[in-house]
Amino acid sequence: MGRYRFLLSGRWIGWFLLACAAAAVSVHLAGWQMDRNDHLTGENAKIERNYDAEPLEGSAAAAPFARADPSLTWHPVRLTGRYLPEDQVLVRNRPQDGRVGYEVLVPFRTTGGATVVLDRGWVPTGEAANGMPDEVPAPPAGEVVVEARLQPGEPAVDRGAPEGQIASVDLDELRDRWGYAIGTAAYGEVRSEQPSPATAPAPAPAPEVDSGPHLSYSLQWYAFAALFFVAYGWAARQQVRNDEWDRQYAAEVERRLARFYDEDGTYIGEGDEELVLRELEMADDMPPHLKQLMRPRPQRRRSRPTAEDEEDALLDALERRAAGD
Repeated sequence: MGRYRFLLSGRWIGWFLLACAAAAVSVHLAGWQMDRNDHLTGENAKIERNYDAEPLEGSAAAAPFARADPSLTWHPVRLTGRYLPEDQVLVRNRPQDGRVGYEVLVPFRTTGGATVVLDRGWVPTGEAANGMPDEVPAPPAGEVVVEARLQPGEPAVDRGAPEGQIASVDLDELRDRWGYAIGTAAYGEVRSEQPSPATAPAPAPAPEVDSGPHLSYSLQWYAFAALFFVAYGWAARQQVRNDEWDRQYAAEVERRLARFYDEDGTYIGEGDEELVLRELEMADDMPPHLKQLMRPRPQRRRSRPTAEDEEDALLDALERRAAGD
């Protein structure tokens, strides 16, 4: 272990602390990606459980609009009541099918007296220069039975909107705009209306069930955390090899010096001493990757004796036997 004593030097301690810091950052990022994967896995399970479930009815259908219940997101509800078309609002900048358009929000007053927000669907931007839709289909008049899927409200955004429009499905802003009580815990994406209107906005597309690449990203970050220590260990091992090569190089230089100088330091070689000194100085100034050209190459160990070794051993045995006779 004495060969690794350099690991206690300030430089190598610094490299180790840097590897620890890099590994800690990688583990943190791996955990963040894993949390995102867990969140998406939970959302996917919620979609698969709720999307095609039997609709809630009566008071159970109206309750989630007043009290938030994240477990019921995407769950269908069946409501009976009347639309209030005079308070219709368009949500701007909503893409669908590669086009930009609007979502149509209309308040809906149930027979039980509660008022909720329903998203009747999407309409595209029209051809006019003002960017407004060419037509917004009106909701059915009179009593209507609506089936819709529950969605949480959206946060407020720091963007204005023209008259009759809103920048996001901010239920608190809608309550203040309309001036009467509405359910602010959720709104509904309409999937059917009875009686059915002649024309209706395009329904919301089905959600994608996909966890994305977060799990693989997380595993990659964990691998990076381990690789930092692998790289540190490889660098330490390489340093040991370089030190061993340097010792071999020094021994080679000593061996060469012994050919030209005696123990008292007197030059005993043939030829000009100045040329010998210049050669040794040039070799000493070589960069490390060239110095190893002068280092003695270690002999590769053979796990099995060669045919020549076996023949020599047999001859030695015969000679010893002859000598004994």
